[in-house]
Amino acid sequence: AINNTAWDWWYFDAVSPDAKSNVVITFFTASATGFPFLPSPMVTQFELHSLLPNGTIFNVFIPAEEAVITTVGEGSSGDFKGANASWTGTPDLKHYKIVVNSPANGVIGTFNMRSVAPGHYPCGPVRSGENMMVAPEIGWANAVPDGIADVDFTLSGTKVAWKGVGYHDKNWSNQPFTNNVASWYWGHGRLGPYSIVWFDTLGVDGKEYVSSYVSKHDKIVVSSCDAGSIKVRPSGVNSEYPPKVSTGNPDGFTIEIDLGKEGVMNVDVKVAAVALQGLTLYTEWVGTMTGNVDGGKQMTGV
Repeated sequence: AINNTAWDWWYFDAVSPDAKSNVVITFFTASATGFPFLPSPMVTQFELHSLLPNGTIFNVFIPAEEAVITTVGEGSSGDFKGANASWTGTPDLKHYKIVVNSPANGVIGTFNMRSVAPGHYPCGPVRSGENMMVAPEIGWANAVPDGIADVDFTLSGTKVAWKGVGYHDKNWSNQPFTNNVASWYWGHGRLGPYSIVWFDTLGVDGKEYVSSYVSKHDKIVVSSCDAGSIKVRPSGVNSEYPPKVSTGNPDGFTIEIDLGKEGVMNVDVKVAAVALQGLTLYTEWVGTMTGNVDGGKQMTGV
């Protein structure tokens, strides 16, 4: 149940191969006090924002009268009634489909995704007994770390249609977000044959919490929340760490991931464009990646 301190969401995104466009879709069941970045006190709402190919940003929140969530096997499905937005997932987490039909709000289209990487929790694979806390009192389940996404939307008359890199996860908590998070760096991408997801969080308690994930050819190479398993730091301008509220946006990030027997992966993430910015507290980017394992062949991705 959702009360004044709780928040819960199902999140999907995709970025185009040229890193010039993205689509982000979130289904919220959250209170505005639990997750203070929401513009409406409505508990059930749907959000879609997109960096359009012309460089402008489309963003809309649509309230729902009711959210009906069902699970079959490992997969979930949801129908946000009144918002005319829904998602359907298969029991094996391999396929997801989102349908939105809200012309009054400027959104019509579909989002289809096929997973190419096994799901995981913050500290390990999807299995009984795994730790599901990615930070203090914050749960996280990453059903699709990497997928082939086919997006086809018309957003206020602008066509957004391409195949790109997709993703789906879920977060939840019974405490207000700002009670536990001072800052966090989160992202995902595809680098050569590798699928990568990273979390590097500073808690209000001053401690650093991390989660690393790398898979290759649909097999997990590493999934860990151990200290030292991953290090994510801002790079270029405004690379102060730890960041402050007054710190501006960096040019990118450097990521170092311990792959165990495979060696150490070093990734350089460059910001291509700001896809969304909420005051000074939240920024979302799309970008490109270059990297290697133990100084070997240079790989690229988004």
